[in-house]
Amino acid sequence: MSDSRSSGAFAGRLVMIGCGSIGQAVLPAIGRHLDDMRGRITVFSADEFGRGIAARCGARFIHCNLTPGNFRAMLQEHVAAGDFLLNLSIDISSLDLIRFCAERGALYADTSVEPWPGVFDNPMLELSQRTNYAIREKVLALARELGPDAPTAVVDHGANPGLVSHFVKQALVDLDRAIRGGDARPRTREEWARLACELGVTTIQISERDTQASQRPKRHGEFINTWSIDGFIDELMQPAELSFGSFERQRPRGGREHAPGSGTLYLERPGASTFARSWTPSVGGFQGMLVTHDEVFSIADYLTIRDGEGFAYRPSVMFVYHPCDDAMLSALELEGRGWAPQPVRRRLGADVVEGMDELGVLLAGHERNAYWYGSQLAIADARRHVDFANATTLQVVAGALSAMLWAMRHPRRGIVEPEDLDFEECLALAAPYLGRMTGEFTDWTPLEGRGRYFPEKLDDLSPWQLQNILGRQWLDD
Repeated sequence: MSDSRSSGAFAGRLVMIGCGSIGQAVLPAIGRHLDDMRGRITVFSADEFGRGIAARCGARFIHCNLTPGNFRAMLQEHVAAGDFLLNLSIDISSLDLIRFCAERGALYADTSVEPWPGVFDNPMLELSQRTNYAIREKVLALARELGPDAPTAVVDHGANPGLVSHFVKQALVDLDRAIRGGDARPRTREEWARLACELGVTTIQISERDTQASQRPKRHGEFINTWSIDGFIDELMQPAELSFGSFERQRPRGGREHAPGSGTLYLERPGASTFARSWTPSVGGFQGMLVTHDEVFSIADYLTIRDGEGFAYRPSVMFVYHPCDDAMLSALELEGRGWAPQPVRRRLGADVVEGMDELGVLLAGHERNAYWYGSQLAIADARRHVDFANATTLQVVAGALSAMLWAMRHPRRGIVEPEDLDFEECLALAAPYLGRMTGEFTDWTPLEGRGRYFPEKLDDLSPWQLQNILGRQWLDD
């Protein structure tokens, strides 16, 4: 493996909050990139599960629950100027941690933007208040407040959100070469947006199909997943969200715009029960859940060309996710239980015996129809890096490590999203962990097989319209 070491450039301490599946896999990987970190890592965890791994990696382990009332007191002696806080937790406010780090002159990175408990799963809140869009808007406001010269805080930089934003840029470069014989090297947001527009990309799907399986199948009353079960349940219960492109002809039924002119929608139904069609190279066409993720906003905003108060160009962006089969069954059972979580939980790790996580981006609507670019990480390849991890975990680890190393090399950039980072630098850091990196064209469209048994009103002249991806039942008449 190419270890992309940073040659001991980081002299501070590392504080890691959360030591679940991602944190436990990050710890043994850190030493491959940063020299002499033993004794300079402190782990804060709400449970005991990672204590043994932390000890083996020379990290101090503190078992505690961080709350709005105690997090400053708990962290202040461990975080100072020049240190790094890596947030791999759920239910701890990213906003509060970013502000705390900025005040103390410390660097920060996370794999998803999180609020304190009682937001995503709170039925007493309005739907719009439970969305990722609402939380992201607060992060963008804090970025403006702190300014572009504040200590670097990289938000939303796991696998997705995170690496998929770099996959989009690589896919656009590949498309330019294939369609126009070009050698595009955009440097600014405006140049990337112009390239996507000129190539005719109308739809971008974050397209993920997980085929990992264990020897022991799911049982009734059991929730299984390959990553944080609490985090996944939160996503499943949130309203489905997507960015609505300038090429769309019909708005999804129950779609509500977050803010006038934002081009971002939330649906009046949870992601767990909103289905969409997508494609990956290994399995072909599949049906997945339309799950909310921050990259559906950040990618679309980054590639938008404004025309006054409207859009001259904006792609539709959505996340279509089919988790491992046992996780999909768990999600269906969760909805059937009236959203009461199952009493038994099992996160797949060492018991995975086959499969891979195929995570990429599908850029569609152009003259070659669709192009998928991303990571095909088999379980055997994942275990060559961390023997107890699964493929999903290691893809997130790759994103977290590349965010850390980029921030250390660029320590005064303020709050940045994945699109603000150098995609080639981040992919070079992450690629050794991602298995086979694949780019493949396909003639498949969401129309394939539709209407064969159940007639639907489809748009066969523009196959990548939402009415074809989601199905007629979710479109306004």
